[in-house]
Amino acid sequence: MFTRKNLCPHEIMSMANTNTIKEKFSPIQKLNSEVYDILVHDKLEFNPLVRLKKSAKQSVRRYKAGGLKAVFHNSLKQLMNRINTPSGKKKILYITITPSFNLLRQSIYIRKKEDYETILLMESPWLFKLMEQHFDAVYMYDTYYELATILKEAKPFIIHVQGSMLGSDFLCILARLLNETKVVFEFFDVPSLCIAKEDGMPVWGKKNTELGFFAEQYACENAHGIILGYSYEAAKILKERYCVKAPVLEFHTYVCSEFVSKQNTTRYSEEDGKIHLVYGGNVAPSNLPQKIFADVQFHELIKGITKQGLYFDIYASPHVSPVKFELFFSDYLAISRENNLFRLKKGLFPDTAAHEFSRYDFGMMVYLFNQGTFLNDALQTRLPGKFFLYLEAGLPIVISEELAYVAKIVREYEIGIVVRQAEIDNLSKIIPGYHYEQLKNNVIAARKELSMETHIEKLLKFYENL
Repeated sequence: MFTRKNLCPHEIMSMANTNTIKEKFSPIQKLNSEVYDILVHDKLEFNPLVRLKKSAKQSVRRYKAGGLKAVFHNSLKQLMNRINTPSGKKKILYITITPSFNLLRQSIYIRKKEDYETILLMESPWLFKLMEQHFDAVYMYDTYYELATILKEAKPFIIHVQGSMLGSDFLCILARLLNETKVVFEFFDVPSLCIAKEDGMPVWGKKNTELGFFAEQYACENAHGIILGYSYEAAKILKERYCVKAPVLEFHTYVCSEFVSKQNTTRYSEEDGKIHLVYGGNVAPSNLPQKIFADVQFHELIKGITKQGLYFDIYASPHVSPVKFELFFSDYLAISRENNLFRLKKGLFPDTAAHEFSRYDFGMMVYLFNQGTFLNDALQTRLPGKFFLYLEAGLPIVISEELAYVAKIVREYEIGIVVRQAEIDNLSKIIPGYHYEQLKNNVIAARKELSMETHIEKLLKFYENL
């Protein structure tokens, strides 16, 4: 039997750290004992052996993603010095599991202001090289226990937590309970706007779903500020659902001039006289539940588009691990081998995506809502990042009218074609009826007003006023 007497100093310090963290989480135990148990026993890896195994796995993932540099990236001591040593600049500490391109775009424009630094803590290694280019510092933590330890000691200006669908929303709990700094929570997806809790359990598991829905409410009621890439209507829904006292900022993945396609490219249609459509973003294979994923299960849409003689290329999300691409999307790859009007391609980072997409005629945001999926609040109120990518590529947009918020903006700026479900099978006749060059000119005109350069001050004022 081990006693405190025969433990080494490092083990004693580790035990003390563990006890301190557990004590900080006692408010969660009072609110929801089941969620407390999930956090303490499943997420925070208090067992040293569990942490060791996860760290070893992370090292392998890092090497695959970024080579030796990613394995031997900056030390924890260097990170803490970077955060806590005064530099004359206000330090924004971003925390997430897999960073969205919205964080990247924010960082690019925040760094142009001389008063701020951006530091990113992330777990997923796949975007390490890209993020390193656009943040002042990037650190990949191995375990949530390590992240908790960092949060306990860090003294930044603002902590900005980015959530994800039943994934990293719980990091807001860590940030609020372990640190005195003001915490801003940015929803990537709002779980309750997307799915019913019971529908999430078969896909994400009971524990992750319970934790995710609890974390949504906790963030809404305890963050010092909330950021939504949704319309005002979504904020209104959350305010009616929860006791939201913090200010809410509508802030999107706005156009970055750095990513705008600047080279004169030849469109595919100029070479073959055919209409070429492109989609970039989430894609779901056929083996996932239709009730949740049918809108991004494009098998039937591919048939409907290509039977009209239209070319249709889909670029998967670059967040998908490249080592799993062929296995995950085997059904789409099979379609592409049989259908010469369709291609599935690996996702592209923002610095190359707009240039590649500029070779197409239209960006697609068309979905089928007659194959088992339901039109949820998120689809009607969300303004997805692909919308701004299409603008960067200079592409007019073809969009389903069911995506009400985006359709409203497309109509307002006259930058595309809004279609009903019944019209999807007639796109080959509808598209030629529009003045294409005028649509493109409108896209270019809309970029400035919908740019990160125009909106970044709004975010910084939001931070400053908390």
